[in-house]
Amino acid sequence: MTGWSRLDDPSPQLLQQAAASFGLLASTMRLHIVWVLSQGEADVGTLADRVGGTLQAVSQHLAKLKLAGIVSNRREGRRQVYGVEDPQMASLVRLMVENLNAAGTPLAEVRHLRSSDG
Repeated sequence: MTGWSRLDDPSPQLLQQAAASFGLLASTMRLHIVWVLSQGEADVGTLADRVGGTLQAVSQHLAKLKLAGIVSNRREGRRQVYGVEDPQMASLVRLMVENLNAAGTPLAEVRHLRSSDG
């Protein structure tokens, strides 16, 4: 045993909720937005510049992330500033990206694994 304790299997509802969260992050732009926000707060214009999207597209993605409780916003003067609401989700995103980067996993291999998942 490697230090892991035996846990009960998660309920189908919990697995469904986890799958929905992962599905939300299956968008490259939303994943990039969470990556950027994991480094600190930003407004929509800054996010659009960083992720290479239009203001409208980034705003729509932020609305979905906010609805899911992953990001939050606050007013700062005339601007809306966004930040990560769920630091564990930000850590998960950072861990995945950093792990893939460190492993040098080719994108084609990741696509193959994803397409073979029933």
